[in-house]
Amino acid sequence: MVRQKRIWSHVLVSGDRRSIVPQYYYLKYIPKADRARVVGNLERLIGQLDREVPDKDSEQTLLLATWNIRNFGKVRRLPESLMYIAEILSRFDFVAVQEVVDLDDWRAVMDRLGPDYDFIASDKTHHKLGSGGERLLYLYDKRKVRFQNIAGEIVLPTDMLITDDTAGEGGELFQGKQFRRSPFITAFQSGWFKFDICTVHLFYGSSSGSKLQQRVQEIDRVADYFGDRAEQAQKEGRSLILLGDFNIVHPDHETMTALKRHGFRIPNALNRPSNLDLSKYYDQIAFMTDDDTLSFIDRQTDDPKKANAGIFEIFKSVFRDGDTLEYEGELRKKAGGKDKQGAALTKYYKGNWRTYQLSDHKPMWVRIKSNAAASYLAGLKAD
Repeated sequence: MVRQKRIWSHVLVSGDRRSIVPQYYYLKYIPKADRARVVGNLERLIGQLDREVPDKDSEQTLLLATWNIRNFGKVRRLPESLMYIAEILSRFDFVAVQEVVDLDDWRAVMDRLGPDYDFIASDKTHHKLGSGGERLLYLYDKRKVRFQNIAGEIVLPTDMLITDDTAGEGGELFQGKQFRRSPFITAFQSGWFKFDICTVHLFYGSSSGSKLQQRVQEIDRVADYFGDRAEQAQKEGRSLILLGDFNIVHPDHETMTALKRHGFRIPNALNRPSNLDLSKYYDQIAFMTDDDTLSFIDRQTDDPKKANAGIFEIFKSVFRDGDTLEYEGELRKKAGGKDKQGAALTKYYKGNWRTYQLSDHKPMWVRIKSNAAASYLAGLKAD
């Protein structure tokens, strides 16, 4: 596991709410020829976030998100992309991040976030398991969230190993596998809200056959293993949160059934696709918690600023559909864009290149009530 500490930042004071902002002085390192365009993009992104994501507050709620950032650290991102990623991340108190391959770019994002943020990362799963050398990590605002010094990765016992052939005569396993990428479990607290959290990036494999069944088994095993602690968590007043990239196809598919059969519940507000073409339900945030927590998340409103769950559209303000020519020079540096013209170049930009600047997944988030003082005091009075 890796923990990282930052050095300094500047702070904005807005009313009685102290809020961190990303380190905009890094914009000085953007070439002058591009700086006005990048600043304009950033201003547009800030405006979108201001309209579509609730404000962070200091005492009442926790803004928790999950985001698979495609091959982060494995491919070269433009300096402006790191600014956009930092801006999006800064709007949440806690983010589970998947597909982090190298920590150098991640530390650059942390520099842009400032000292009030910290992170804890898993080790890389061994490449022989087919992990691609990825890490999972948690980013958190230290002013809102406390790491409770518990962290680990799931290692399956023999009778839960993932296998293509589930059992032979007498029920013995023919062959067994651990997860391709080990799920990462930690314990945190925000205000009164205590939670054990497990983030995943589960095996995709194929859309049918034995590799699909391996994906189903990975989902089943992590939900079974993590959900097994529900009784103890309830006694301790803790919630269980299982989130990340499950590669779930749709709500009625066996991939979703494998997640729900062990008691995890998904807020109705998140029952929608999170990939770019709105065809798959890969990313999920599932809970074992009290009914009040889920009811709060699912509260209906037409005002995005008052919503308690959502999916953020990452290409509405930056790397927009019509911006192909703005990045033509960068596109020409890649084998996929070198010889393309017109519609073919635009297709490459939209469907491939820009997903390696931001991602091919959208951030999914919930807002959780973290101040239970009133109900606690009422209970004491009733006793």
